Amino acid sequence: MSLPQTYKAIQPDQNGNPIIKEFPLQEPSTNQVLVRVEYTPLNIWDFHFMRLGAPANTESSRYGTEGAGTIVAVGNDLRKAFKVGDRVLVGSGAWSQYLLQKSEEVYPLLQEDVSFEDACAHWVNPATVHYMGSVAIKGGHKAVILTAAGSELGRMAIKYFKLKGIKIISVVRREELIEELKKEGADYVLNSQAADFEEKLKEIAEKENATLALDAIGGDFTNKVLKCQPAGSKCLVYGLLGGIILKDISIMELFKGKTIGGLNVGVHFEEYISKNELDVLAKELHELLPTAFKTRINKVYKLDDFNEAVAYKDTISSQGKIALKLN
Repeated sequence: MSLPQTYKAIQPDQNGNPIIKEFPLQEPSTNQVLVRVEYTPLNIWDFHFMRLGAPANTESSRYGTEGAGTIVAVGNDLRKAFKVGDRVLVGSGAWSQYLLQKSEEVYPLLQEDVSFEDACAHWVNPATVHYMGSVAIKGGHKAVILTAAGSELGRMAIKYFKLKGIKIISVVRREELIEELKKEGADYVLNSQAADFEEKLKEIAEKENATLALDAIGGDFTNKVLKCQPAGSKCLVYGLLGGIILKDISIMELFKGKTIGGLNVGVHFEEYISKNELDVLAKELHELLPTAFKTRINKVYKLDDFNEAVAYKDTISSQGKIALKLN
């Protein structure tokens, strides 16, 4: 395959807004592989990081947290064995038609029947759900409350926790999602907009001893969940859909031995990195891509239609991921 002289990538401008830039294509050097990225998803964290204000208009300020593609060139002295033509999964910088990465930062796509489109969202949500599961298992929790359960992450959690024998009380905002999630294996699904929501949540949480809650909402919703949990429970916040500040936390709930904390998947990575076992984590995540960690792709856009893709992403909720086809 002949390679182009240049490639396109999505960058932040001086104000942190994404733009498409063109760069000269470089050959891989020592311990590097060049990946032709085929598909990448649009994750909420991609936009969050971009807004933090990285250097603009430089090749090093690439964005995108995950993707899938093919190795088209290899450097010398690779620490992990790859060859031209290998199907692989990539991480940081995936909003780019071509990506140079160290060999140990690339993972083989082992399932031949899994497409690049289906595999591109292989890391962010699966790793977060895996971390949630490890927290539940290590803590001896038999049942978990999960908010924003209609999201792709929530649907993965329902399937993954079921594999681990842990019940999930799923919380959604729309009535039509209740039967939908039950068909996917959810044990309980509650609509947070219902008049009797807190009463039902408390009843089920007590019945199933749901001593762990995983909350993506924040704001004043965290306290609603905490109040419904049994004494001695833990509520971990992993999202900020309802605001970055927790509100109206009742001291009386803390007097019952309940605790509030944050769930940071970066800690999970550090645990595996410290043990030099990141490949072990990746292997477990990627083996489940066709099943528990399968991502629904709602719509695919070409790279040049990035702005249209972003606009469409903001109009859908609980309906799957938006992906870019980069090549």
